[in-house]
Amino acid sequence: MLDVRFLSEHSLRGERGPRLLRYLLAHGADEFSITVMALQDTPAPFVDAFEDELAPYERAVTPRRTLTASMPTDLVRPVRLWTLTDASLERLLSFVDESLFYWPAGPDGWFEDLTIYRRGELVLGLVSHEKEGVLRLAPNEHREVAALDIPSEATAESIGY
Repeated sequence: MLDVRFLSEHSLRGERGPRLLRYLLAHGADEFSITVMALQDTPAPFVDAFEDELAPYERAVTPRRTLTASMPTDLVRPVRLWTLTDASLERLLSFVDESLFYWPAGPDGWFEDLTIYRRGELVLGLVSHEKEGVLRLAPNEHREVAALDIPSEATAESIGY
């Protein structure tokens, strides 16, 4: 059974976000999803570069549990997926500046709602516009993450799981 804890933007600032992603990869995380956003009929070089860099890791669109949906029945839906490896993680991190929540909307494109999966199960889900996330791990893994100076809470203000 996985325990649910919650993260805030503060939890993943600076090196904390990459540290958490590397921890999850080392503990079996094997794929990720991220919503790629662009303005209609506008070139989006930022997201184009991302898609070029991550193309070798793209998987088939597959139903997965998400944290955001217009209806609660739509929380499991088809999402774009990429294989999570050391190489794909480094490529993903090359698109991160301040935190895993911070991809400001703009004409070059942006990202929202990074989600990490382990054997098809959501282990990390971020809701960009709420600046909150869910971390689903075994109790001993939560203790190891806390020891990495990545704080989590028992509750969140705006999201649930």
